[in-house]
Amino acid sequence: MQSAVKRYYNINKIFMSKLGGWPTQSRFMKILLPTIITSFIFSIGFLEFVKLAETWSDLTEDCECVITMLITIGGYVKLFVLVLNNKDIQRLLSLIDYHWRIFTHSLEIQIMHEYAIIGRKITISYAVLIYSLTSLYMLIPITPQLLDLLKPLNKSRPHKYLFDIDYSFDREVYYYPVLLHSYLTTVITMSVMIITDTIYMAFAQHACSLFAAIGHRLENLTSGISSEKNGSSAGMICNKHEPTVYVLHNKDDEIYCELVLLLRKHQLSLKFVRMLDSFFALYSFMLLFITIIIMSLLGIQIISLLDHKEEMIRYVSISIGAFMHLFVLSYPGQRIMDHSTDIFYKAYNMLWYRMSRRSTQLLSILLYRCFVPCTLTAGKIYVLSMQNYATMVQAAVSYFTTLSSFR
Repeated sequence: MQSAVKRYYNINKIFMSKLGGWPTQSRFMKILLPTIITSFIFSIGFLEFVKLAETWSDLTEDCECVITMLITIGGYVKLFVLVLNNKDIQRLLSLIDYHWRIFTHSLEIQIMHEYAIIGRKITISYAVLIYSLTSLYMLIPITPQLLDLLKPLNKSRPHKYLFDIDYSFDREVYYYPVLLHSYLTTVITMSVMIITDTIYMAFAQHACSLFAAIGHRLENLTSGISSEKNGSSAGMICNKHEPTVYVLHNKDDEIYCELVLLLRKHQLSLKFVRMLDSFFALYSFMLLFITIIIMSLLGIQIISLLDHKEEMIRYVSISIGAFMHLFVLSYPGQRIMDHSTDIFYKAYNMLWYRMSRRSTQLLSILLYRCFVPCTLTAGKIYVLSMQNYATMVQAAVSYFTTLSSFR
């Protein structure tokens, strides 16, 4: 990858390299790391399935098994998205680098830089939040040992486990290896979640920066035209798509040429959003479905364990993570909708009545395309937005109410 990707996406590169998902990694690491991660995730999912088959009549234990199994399935979906679609990720990263070579106006560079920095902060904040919730979740098994140190009893407190599953051997004898296996599996699964979600948000943030840059250029178009940095951007874009050489005789010629450039940059932005939507559509659909079911089952678990404070902490932390995950799926789509629609209003509020007829015709094309906002979808059937996020939360609550009536 070129300098822009290395500069602004180095944290995402470090994260994805741990999964073998970064495009420039060796083929050996792309095979080895996903195989190891898949083995860890499968080990817990399989054991939970065995326990579910053994304790099918107990609703509380059944819910716990199903929740863990669904989380492991979600981990598989996220891992396979990165590994099996590695070429698509490479194309998206190459497009990002290409955009940094095309959007060379000083205002565009400033806006894209600000959005990229915000994207890095989102990546770091999200990772810290999820790992903090994971730490709270993993604190449950070691509470007896901590209490033995702080408030010792005449006898040691019984051991607790992160996953109540049968390892086919005495867990008390091999308590610490079992605990280590549970911790490694949990950290790996949450890491897969963090890495996939952060690259998804980073790509969406870049798409927003493109629309924001175009919108700001439109606002300043009639007040004064600034030349492209080093005078190279206009020639680069015009020559790529059309061999016409523009000779700027007056202000209107300059406005017309700038509108042509902005239209072509807008087409590049739309192409990037379409690729992003195509890449994550199936992923979003499957994760949306899994998350809704998990949230419903978590509600049942929380009600069932109201008298068990330690278990409550465990499931409340998972619930917060589930709501955050659903929010992360929906919010980037809402931002892209808002930024793409904002171009329509900025173009409409231009001093178009002072332009020539040929310039207003170009502006009409831009207005027509921006009238329908760009969207990210789940399976091409569900638009990811904050309005639908609220609908999904309500659906999860209603499913929980229905399921709890069978208790």
